[in-house]
Amino acid sequence: MSVTDAVGAIRSSARSFEESLPPAQRKRLGQFFTGLPLGSLLAHLALDPDTHTVIDPMAGHGSLLDAAASTALARGTPLRRLDGIELDRETAAFCGRRTAALQREDAGAAARIATGSAFDPTIVAAFDVPGYDLVITNPPYVRYQSQNGAGAGAGVSDVRRGLSAIVDARITGSERAFWQALVEGYSGLADLSVPAWLLSALLTRPGGRLALVVPATWRSRDYADVVRYLLLRAFRLEFIVADTQPGWFSDALVRTHLVIARRLTGDEAQAPVSGRSPLPAATWLQIAPAAAGGESLVGRAFPGAEPERDFAAWASEGNRNVPGIERRLFALDAEWRTLEQRLERKGWFQKAENRGDPRPLFSSGDVRPAAIPEGLRDMLPLGAAPAPLQTLDQAGIRVSQGLRSGCNRFFYVTMAGDEGGETVTVETSDSFHNMEVCVPVAALRPVLHRQADMQAFADGRVPATRALDLSDWVLPEDERLVADAAEAYRKRRVSAPRVMPPELASFVRLAARTAPDSKKPARFIPDLTAVRTNVRRSANGRDLPRFWYMLPDFTARHLPAIFTPRINHGIPTVALNMQPPVLIDANFSTLWAEQRQWTAHALYALFNSSWCGAAMEAAGTPLGGGALKLEATHIRQVPIPALSHQDCERLDALGQQLAAGVPSARHQIDIFILAASLPGMSESYLRKAAGHIDSRLQAACAARQRTVHDS
Repeated sequence: MSVTDAVGAIRSSARSFEESLPPAQRKRLGQFFTGLPLGSLLAHLALDPDTHTVIDPMAGHGSLLDAAASTALARGTPLRRLDGIELDRETAAFCGRRTAALQREDAGAAARIATGSAFDPTIVAAFDVPGYDLVITNPPYVRYQSQNGAGAGAGVSDVRRGLSAIVDARITGSERAFWQALVEGYSGLADLSVPAWLLSALLTRPGGRLALVVPATWRSRDYADVVRYLLLRAFRLEFIVADTQPGWFSDALVRTHLVIARRLTGDEAQAPVSGRSPLPAATWLQIAPAAAGGESLVGRAFPGAEPERDFAAWASEGNRNVPGIERRLFALDAEWRTLEQRLERKGWFQKAENRGDPRPLFSSGDVRPAAIPEGLRDMLPLGAAPAPLQTLDQAGIRVSQGLRSGCNRFFYVTMAGDEGGETVTVETSDSFHNMEVCVPVAALRPVLHRQADMQAFADGRVPATRALDLSDWVLPEDERLVADAAEAYRKRRVSAPRVMPPELASFVRLAARTAPDSKKPARFIPDLTAVRTNVRRSANGRDLPRFWYMLPDFTARHLPAIFTPRINHGIPTVALNMQPPVLIDANFSTLWAEQRQWTAHALYALFNSSWCGAAMEAAGTPLGGGALKLEATHIRQVPIPALSHQDCERLDALGQQLAAGVPSARHQIDIFILAASLPGMSESYLRKAAGHIDSRLQAACAARQRTVHDS
C-alpha cells in the first residue's frame, strides 16, 4: 500500500472510529469531531506562506491537523511541526497513526501527539515551542457540571490553575497581568470551550493565527463575553464564517461558526481596547447548503479543481457575488460598544482595561446610550438614524428566568379533582406511577410549565399543572425544629408552618426515598443540587428553619408581568401573565418592571412591537433544528427608546387593545415605538419602516427554519 493509500484508508476509517466511541464518553468529553470538509475550509482561510508550525490542543482523531497539513502540502509549503494533544488515550492513538501517515507523505516533517489534558502545564511545556504559527482546533463543549477527574480530565479549579501556570510560563512583562485577569475572571459556570479558547490563544505566537470551530453561542452567552473581549484585545479578528440551516453538524443543537484571527504583538495587546479607534472591520461570511457540491462545502459556489482555495482567495479580495454565500463587513467598533456596555461592571474587565471602580449598578449617572446590536441595525431601513436609546436596565425593566424547582417530578403535580373545597386530589408524575394524592388547596400554586399550554393560557384557562408550595407545611417529624424556632417566628411576625395531613406527609416521605436517576440509586431527591439548597438550619433560634421540600420564596421573576419561551419555533412571542399572576416555569424568560409607569400591558405592547421582535430575533441563538433560543441575556440586549410616563400610559392602552384582540393594535404599537426611536420622521416614512422591519424579521425567521430540502 502506498503512503497516499495509507492516508486515504485512515481518513475513511475516521468516521467509523468516531461512531465506535461510547455515546456517554463522547458527551462527557465533548468528542464531536470536525471532519475533513469543514477542516479544509478552515485551513485554507487560516494558512499563509509563513505557516510552518501547527498545533491542535484538542486534536480528537486528527481531522483538523490532517486538513492543515494537506493544505500546506498542496500549496508547496509543507509544515515543520504538526503537534496535537488529546485527552482520550484511544483517540490519541488514532490521531497519532493519522499524523504518522501524513508525515510519510511529507505533509509534516515532525509530528507528535501527546496524551493527556491540554491544561496540564507540563504537557504544554514538553512541546518546547514558544508559539505556533497556527493553532487550529474545535474546542470541546463540556458543561461545567461534567468537568471532573473522570470526565473532562480536570476539574474547574484544576483547569484554571493549569491555565494560570501556562500564562506565567509563556507571557512576560506587563502583558501577563491582562492574561491573568482573563484566566482569573472567566466564570466558573462556563463550559470547557471557554478555557480551551484561552489556551489556544496562549499557544498562538504574536503574528500567528488562531482558527477555531465554535458554536454560534460564543457571541451570546454571558460567560463567553471573556473570549469576545480577548479577540478584540489580543487579536485582529479577520473572518467569521457561519453556517445556515440545516448546518454543518447534523447532531448539533446550535449553529456553527469558524473564527479566524491574527494575534497582535505584545506591545499592541498591552493597549486597552477603549484606547484604540477605529477598530478595523472583519469579514462575515454566511454559507448556505446551496454552496456545497461534491465533497466540498463550497464546491458548487466555486466549481474549480480546488474550491476551498478559490473560496479563501475570494473571501480576502472578492468583490463579486457568489451564489449561496453572503459576504459583509463585521464592524468591530460596534462589537466593542455592545460588549463594553455588557462588561463595564465586571471586575476582571475593570482590571484588564486598567479602569477604576465601576459605578454602582443602576446608578443615576448611568446615562450612556444603549448600543444597537448589529443584527437589529441590519433590519432597519437603509439610512435610519435612531435617537439615543436606553438599555432595559436603564428603563427599570428586569429580565430573568422563571421557576426552577430543582425536581419537577416531585414539585409539579396535575389537578385531578375540583378545587371547590379545602383539599383537592392531584396526580403525581410518572416517577411516582401517577399516583393520586389528596393535598390542601392552600399548598398548590398554578404554574405554566410548557410552551404547548400557552394558547390555552392566552385564552384565559388556568394551567392544570400545580407547584407544591409547602413553605407553610412541615412533616410531623420536623415539627420539633419548628417549635424550637418559635421565638424567631414571633420576631418575624410570621405564622409557624402547620403539620402536613397524613396523605401529603406520606407522599413527601416517599419522595425523600426516591432516586430520580436509575444510574445513581443512592442519590435521592433531597440530595439533588438545586433541592438541597432549600434546607436552612435555625442557628440559635434566630433563623426560620426550612426543609428540602420547601421551594424558595417566589419573587417577581417567578410571577412576571410578561414572559416568552426560551425556545421559539417562529417569531419570538411574548405573552401576558394572568391577574393575579401565576407562576411561570424556567422554560420561559420572564420580564417585569420596578417602575410603576411600566404596567403589565405597557410591557406587553412594547415587546410585541416589530422593533423588539427584530431585536430579539437578532440577539437570540439559532438552534440546529431552526428554532431560536432566547435567554434572559439575549433579551437584555434589546435597546428601547426613552419613554415618558405619558408614553407608557399610551402603551398601556395599546397593550390592553392588543390583549383584547383589536386588529389595528399591533400596527399602532409599531408606529408608536418607531416614532419614539426614529424621531422627526413622517408618518408615511414610519409606515414604510414598520413594513421593512417586519419583512426583514419574517425573512430572518424563515432563514433559520429552512431545511435542506428548501435550499
